Amino acid sequence: MEGNNILDKERIKTLMSFDVMDTLPESIYDDITSLAASICKTPISLISLVDNKRQFFKSHHGLDFNGTSLEDSFCKHIISNDKDLMIVENTNDDERFTNYSLVKENPGVSFYAGASLTASNGNRLGSLCVIDYEARKLSEQQINGLKTLAKQVVKLFELRRSKKNEEDQKIDLERKGKLLENIVKATEIGVWERNIKEDSIMLSDEALQIIGLDKVPIHHFKTNKWLGLIHPEDLAMVKEQFLNCCDYQSVGCEIQYRIMHKNGQFKWVHENGKVLSWNDKQEPLLMYGTLQDITEKVHNRIELERVKNNQEAMINSTKDFMWAIDLDLKLITANTSFHQLIKRNLGHFIKEGDYVISETFNAEINNKWKDFYNRASTGERFSIKHKIKDPSKYLTSYNQTSFNPLYNKESKQIGITCFSKDITSEVLSQQVLLTAKEEMEKIMNASLDIICTIDEEGYFLSINKACKRIWGYEPKDLIGTNYKELVYEEDIALTQDSADSVLAGEKVVNFENRYLHKNKTIVPMLWSSNWDEKDGVIYCVARDITEKKKAELQLENSERRFRTLVQEGSDLIGILDKDANFIYVSPTSTRILNTTPQGFIGNKVFDFVHVDDYEMFYNQFQTIYNKAQITIEPFRFKNKEGKLVWIETIATNKLDDPSINGIILNSKDITEKKKAAVQLEQSEKRFKTLVQEGSDMICIVDEHANFSYASPTSTKILSITPEEFIGTNAFDYVHPDDYETIHNQFIKIFEIPQVTIGPFRFKHGDGNWIWMETIATNKLYEPTINGIVINSKDVTTKVQHLNAIEKQNEQLKKIAWTQSHIVRAPVARLMGLINLIRDEKKNLPFEEKQRILNYIITSADEIDSVIKEIIKTTANAIDTE
Repeated sequence: MEGNNILDKERIKTLMSFDVMDTLPESIYDDITSLAASICKTPISLISLVDNKRQFFKSHHGLDFNGTSLEDSFCKHIISNDKDLMIVENTNDDERFTNYSLVKENPGVSFYAGASLTASNGNRLGSLCVIDYEARKLSEQQINGLKTLAKQVVKLFELRRSKKNEEDQKIDLERKGKLLENIVKATEIGVWERNIKEDSIMLSDEALQIIGLDKVPIHHFKTNKWLGLIHPEDLAMVKEQFLNCCDYQSVGCEIQYRIMHKNGQFKWVHENGKVLSWNDKQEPLLMYGTLQDITEKVHNRIELERVKNNQEAMINSTKDFMWAIDLDLKLITANTSFHQLIKRNLGHFIKEGDYVISETFNAEINNKWKDFYNRASTGERFSIKHKIKDPSKYLTSYNQTSFNPLYNKESKQIGITCFSKDITSEVLSQQVLLTAKEEMEKIMNASLDIICTIDEEGYFLSINKACKRIWGYEPKDLIGTNYKELVYEEDIALTQDSADSVLAGEKVVNFENRYLHKNKTIVPMLWSSNWDEKDGVIYCVARDITEKKKAELQLENSERRFRTLVQEGSDLIGILDKDANFIYVSPTSTRILNTTPQGFIGNKVFDFVHVDDYEMFYNQFQTIYNKAQITIEPFRFKNKEGKLVWIETIATNKLDDPSINGIILNSKDITEKKKAAVQLEQSEKRFKTLVQEGSDMICIVDEHANFSYASPTSTKILSITPEEFIGTNAFDYVHPDDYETIHNQFIKIFEIPQVTIGPFRFKHGDGNWIWMETIATNKLYEPTINGIVINSKDVTTKVQHLNAIEKQNEQLKKIAWTQSHIVRAPVARLMGLINLIRDEKKNLPFEEKQRILNYIITSADEIDSVIKEIIKTTANAIDTE
């Protein structure tokens, strides 16, 4: 059917008429899909029915689900493209289907072939389709088989509908029969039958109930008994009507009269009667009739007469004007208000038959009213509004007059009826509404959100001024423009789907898409839309959510940072209930404490605190119930394996926060920090021992040698307190004879990191000089020191020893030089004698050798004496201390 589409109302109506959507599986349809799969040699075959939102599988051979959304529907293309057959041999090569989840994911559709399920009126309901996981082709014979089975499916649908209609008709007939029976009972109409020849009357239960009689045999209820129950004032009329009804020419009778009820009260009844059979002499034999209690109706009629009289009184008492004139503009009738108006304006009444146009009024007014009457005399119905000024009262009022043709029973116009009412309050209300409308426009234009109306084709009908701020366009630029021209290209399809849902009757709220600003930037929008069937427009409210998107991004980044801090950070985060039981522990517990979060949940925090720290921790923790936040002193925490870890914790009270309802513990493993602190403490003790109790004096001076620090040992070594040194110059304490040497050594510290100075003489607190030896280290560029560190030692004793040794060495040198001349002569003589004996060439006699040997002995004794004298002299020269 040309132009058919998914949202076509006639198509949807046809589909719904088969009453097959969302029904349970039926074997007759499953046999068809099984046969189709067998013919086409595919693993999957479906009977797919498509409405305006999804597709339903009446039969699904080879699949375990019974429908999908429209987004994943192949069959919708058969309907939207108006095709009898659609074959997709390879879905991966067809850009329409490459992104379908059924193609990319389970079940991985690669081949599709569908034959249209077309109803007899041409509307397409869906398709009979076959599906394969691999690309393939169908033969001509397979295609024809698929089409034939599709037609068979439609015939089964139509047969199903016909059968259902027959069942519905049967049910309807039964319902109508019961309804007719109920109507008869509900109307309380009695039926009577009169045998005139036997003079007996038979009454139905309803008839007996109307007059309050018990059920009696036929022969006991005679005509006279019936007539005896009739009200005396109505009896003659009833008898007359009975005789007229029994006339052969009569077609029946209808009469209303009063009859006596058994409770003694008269009831009004309405009786219809007719003779059903006559004898050969044209005498009545059998009559049949109905009897209905109309007591309430008669009373209502009486009441109606009363109301009618009251209405006339009301018409004449109203302040509105009512009158009727004939076609010659002469008065037929009028209410009291009209006559009083004429009397006030003319000074006399207009009687029935008088001309309603009076010469007393000016010509302009008369001509205007003549035009009104002439229009109405042509059969036109209309109303006019006119302003009435009363100069005497300085008042202005407004009236609305209606003109309607007056017809007789033959529907011929015989006059004009007029009704005029005071509409001053209505006019003033309209003026208020106009003012309110103007105020509403001001409010709309003051709105930060876009408020607009769009027709069903997508064109802007109206829009407030917020569009200038949000999109950069003036309202006049957008009126008549299709909204799709502004939608960001990637969001057009999604926006169209949303619009289709709105046109289908859905109220769409919080729909997001992106619009293009006039300057080509992208503006994220949030829409709420509603379709008004009566006005044929879509009412929309749209908000610029740029800041919201930024906030969402910031929130996402914040949450990502939070997850990083909580799950991957170095801190341990736990939440306790009011009884100090763990209800949450961050995943970092596994890394920090070698215990999973589950190992803590439900246990008290006190169970994990070291016994030596328990009392301190417990007492400090109790204060959190009265404070917003506390810092708990470091304590030892043990894991499930008993390993101790030093923990530093901040506790925050969030028991009144519904989103947390607990006490947050932010804890940090400070085991290494604790070890470092112990080591630092030990180091400081060692430093204190070295600096404050050592034998050296440690000072810090600036680049000009001014003291900024001196160790307490200065008092012990120099009898000068550290406070006395601060601010003085080091060279003020140096002996004048050593000043230049020491100064030259000191300034080398600016070239090399460390210099050894001295020994030199340094002034003692008692005024004497002591010898000092110093090592200077440049720490001017180290922020913690910012100076030159001086390590000085008292070397007075050492210098004195060295000086004494030097003096002794001088004396020894003199002794050695003096004695060497004394020793040298006997040694030389001794060596000469020894060489003489050893010379074999001389061949000395024995006596000569004996004499030389005596000289040798004498020389040796002389050397021995000299050595002893040297030892004695040297011993006297050396200071043994």
